[in-house]
Amino acid sequence: MTRLFSSLALVAGLLCAPGFAAADFKAITTEADFRTLVVGKKLKFNKDHFVIRRNGKLSGNFGGKALKGNWAWRDGYWCRTLTTHSKNTDCQLWETDGATFRVTRSKGTGQSFEYTQ
Repeated sequence: MTRLFSSLALVAGLLCAPGFAAADFKAITTEADFRTLVVGKKLKFNKDHFVIRRNGKLSGNFGGKALKGNWAWRDGYWCRTLTTHSKNTDCQLWETDGATFRVTRSKGTGQSFEYTQ
């Protein structure tokens, strides 16, 4: 039992060490904040990128192919409908730490990923 507690203490110490701290992400909860923080910026994910435009459109490149779609703000979530690729609608929770955007699909219950600028 002592060995278990020692192992847990070591793991907890490593997670609290400099460089291992979790980023302090805050949810973007209003359309006005979303427009200020996100709209018009080139968002990058690996080799892919896209721009969310003020006119309710989005465009970019994903998987080497043109990415296009429409978006709207609904009940605290960014909802996008792709007209290329999967051609589906997904409402997503967006969060930021000031430099990175963490996005979680299915109104915050699905898969998460991060975009950089």
